[in-house]
Amino acid sequence: MTAASRQKNDATTTDLIQLLPELVVALYESAPHTRARRGAPAARLTGRQMKAVVFLAHRGQVTMGELAAGLAIGRAAASELVARLADKGVVSRVHDPADRRVVTVTLSARAEALAADVFAEWSAQITAAFALYPGIDPDTLVAFLRTVIAHLKGRPGS
Repeated sequence: MTAASRQKNDATTTDLIQLLPELVVALYESAPHTRARRGAPAARLTGRQMKAVVFLAHRGQVTMGELAAGLAIGRAAASELVARLADKGVVSRVHDPADRRVVTVTLSARAEALAADVFAEWSAQITAAFALYPGIDPDTLVAFLRTVIAHLKGRPGS
């Protein structure tokens, strides 16, 4: 790698570092919690809660164990997360009548509708952004972002 290309990579890395917090804020502010609660501070969803909503919106009904595995958290943390979401009316919990130890979790109808609206909005925004940059390969960008996330979480080989 030449000094000029190394300098360009360093500048690009610096730009990305500065943009990541803006991306996080933009995603957070456009997420279901904002519309669901009309800004009631106590009812806003945390980042982890939003991640659970996205997971459930894609997966539908899951067991508590599946939710914990999908979010890469422990079962106790998943149980606490679901309790908080249930308190906010975002999810419902149902015990399996055949085995009371098994709890399934689903999004409320309102949360499903809000998630669908937000995903449609995000999809439109992403499609519009890609239209501005036809040379960018979406698959490469997704792979890159997954790699960045893995590195940020301290799991570079993930």
